Amino acid sequence: MPDSPAIPTPVPDGVARPSGRHPWLRLLRVHHWTKNALLGVPFLTAQAWARPGALLALGLGFLSLSLVASATYVLNDLADLEHDREHHAKRHRPLASGVIGTTAALLVTGLLVVAGLAIATLVGAEFLATVLVYGALTTLYTRRLKRNAIVDVVALAGLWTLRLVAGAAAIRVELSAWLLSFGAFLFLSLSLAKRVAELEAFGGDHERLLPGRGYARRDLPALLAFGISTGVVSVLVLALFVDSTPAQLKYPHHERLWLACPALWFWLARIWLETSRGRMHHDPLVYSLRDRASWAAFAAIALVWGAALAPFGP
Repeated sequence: MPDSPAIPTPVPDGVARPSGRHPWLRLLRVHHWTKNALLGVPFLTAQAWARPGALLALGLGFLSLSLVASATYVLNDLADLEHDREHHAKRHRPLASGVIGTTAALLVTGLLVVAGLAIATLVGAEFLATVLVYGALTTLYTRRLKRNAIVDVVALAGLWTLRLVAGAAAIRVELSAWLLSFGAFLFLSLSLAKRVAELEAFGGDHERLLPGRGYARRDLPALLAFGISTGVVSVLVLALFVDSTPAQLKYPHHERLWLACPALWFWLARIWLETSRGRMHHDPLVYSLRDRASWAAFAAIALVWGAALAPFGP
């Protein structure tokens, strides 16, 4: 007799099965590894391309942090399982939809952590310490902080900023206070945009809290004000850096860096305008990577940086 057809794994009522990319790739958020390109920012700002072994250290650091980050994404999905099933988009995630089981997810998570920390050890003790702090903060965020208003976005911004710290630790350069300040305000703005986007997509009334979060739709005006203002402060930090002593020492044409300010402002203004219109993806980075105007802003900033660094011109 022919084999009987396989019986599909039961899925809770109202939860659709995901489609598209392989479920394991979506569970591990491999596309989010692009965030770890931030490790290369200290390499560029410190102009460390002549430093022996720096590129290899960055490559290993990128892989290490990416593996650990994927593990934390799985743990986050496991902790948010019930809330994700109520979310209009997150209910399609592999765990929430039942495509991948919790036992398999936990096993893969353990392997990712072991591999990530082993590679971090090869990069260096300071980098390993940064990865451990990243993992601890992510776990704390998943278990407790993400349910507390304001504290959650500060923690998210801290996780983004830790990528800059990790990049500096990987190539053994001192992290600039200017870069740290700029990154902290920029990442805080993007973290607030993430929350506003989630609230805009949330169908609850003004008093009902977003599942698993500490915000209701009545908080939107305050969050918009906080997010836009912190974004503007990041542009201000960049503008002040242009005429600073470190900029004058590192860039032959430091004054050209000022042209990056309008490009940065344009990108942030676009992020917040689309967010306030309810068009923002729940992750602003994912939106930016799919948005041509954002890529144009990034290209303009890169060109300005190169022009400020080039040893030619008046």
